[in-house]
Amino acid sequence: TDCSGGRGASLGGKVMCELTTTTSAHPSSASAASSALRRSLAGIGFALLFGGAVFAQEPLAQEVRRDSIAAETAIEPAIEPAPETQPADDDAERVYSLGPLEYRTARGVRFGESGLTIGGFTTFEIEDTDGEPASIALDGLNFMALYEPVESLRFFAELEIGELLSWEAGSSGVESSPRANFERLYVEYSASDALNFRAGKFLTPFGHWNLVPAEPFVWTATQPAILEIGLDEHQTGVALFGSFYPEKRVINYWVYGQVIDAFDVESDEIPAERTVGGRIEYGEARGAWSFGGSVLGSELGGAWTTTAGIDAKWRATDRLELSSELLVSRGDIPGRDLWGAFIEANYPLDRLSPKLAKLYLVGRVEHFDFATERATQIFDFGLTWLPAPWLNLKAGYRAPTHSIPEVRAGLNVSISVLF
Repeated sequence: TDCSGGRGASLGGKVMCELTTTTSAHPSSASAASSALRRSLAGIGFALLFGGAVFAQEPLAQEVRRDSIAAETAIEPAIEPAPETQPADDDAERVYSLGPLEYRTARGVRFGESGLTIGGFTTFEIEDTDGEPASIALDGLNFMALYEPVESLRFFAELEIGELLSWEAGSSGVESSPRANFERLYVEYSASDALNFRAGKFLTPFGHWNLVPAEPFVWTATQPAILEIGLDEHQTGVALFGSFYPEKRVINYWVYGQVIDAFDVESDEIPAERTVGGRIEYGEARGAWSFGGSVLGSELGGAWTTTAGIDAKWRATDRLELSSELLVSRGDIPGRDLWGAFIEANYPLDRLSPKLAKLYLVGRVEHFDFATERATQIFDFGLTWLPAPWLNLKAGYRAPTHSIPEVRAGLNVSISVLF
């Protein structure tokens, strides 16, 4: 499921989405390349803005747009079971009301007709990796709030309270050093399906994984190394994005940039100071398949790096789903010369036995080539269990052919609860 503003989102049996070229080694050449990049992205963006209205199919556009808004700014599914494994009626979301308040399991509390919805999630993690002591942690508590005073205007915030509790093997006790930061904070105006404007702190719309990167929203307990190391997760700036619908297809686009310093940065991050980027995606309107391309120019301390990528998702059968991304990053910013690619698959196991209903075999194979390290292949295989719309349990083993500090072999377990 995509949160780019145009892909459809199944609204019943998943976990929530959002409530979620190489530059020269010389700075002068990098600056010229970045200027060309800005002009190219602007041209693509305006062509899509005005071209989309010609081909839009209004009924389909309105239906997919409604799903997309729910997926991006409310507690909605991001893990989508194959059609034959959708939850039975007795597992459907439950609705509880108290006066004007309405709570839907895994979708938050709606405050009457005010336009305000509040929800969130929490994740419990267990890790046992080579070279590190085994650890257990309550990773964080995330609160999300969506306010829609009118249909075309939305305010969204996600506040994370992290490092709540942790314990390491051999330590004297449990540690707790809570800290709060805004993962996302933005305002959004929608003029039409083809033209939307966003300003604030938002997830970088690069590829399909980073549109929904948090634990409850993905199939595996670990993130692909190429994205964890090679891409800034957030942007603080402005974005134009939208969708249009030729025949029964959808074309989604983003044009965005970081125009001010990054907001509320975590202590272990060194994000770019300025960026300009874009993404375009073509696919089946209801998400059966898609192909996308992304590009991002980043500036830090006067140095520029250009990152480019392609991605694809395909529901190969009624049960098997495949996804893949390739990313290449080159330029002058230290630590950002790398490339890599991965392919990921998930498959339900209920045909082996009814007792295995809602249990999925998941796996990812990745190639990661970091300029300062030896290239490695990373194998990540495990199981994901979705016993209820509000509960997501994952266990996987990560095995690189060559360990590097950023990627170590070992067991990773996560338990996510949505509220």
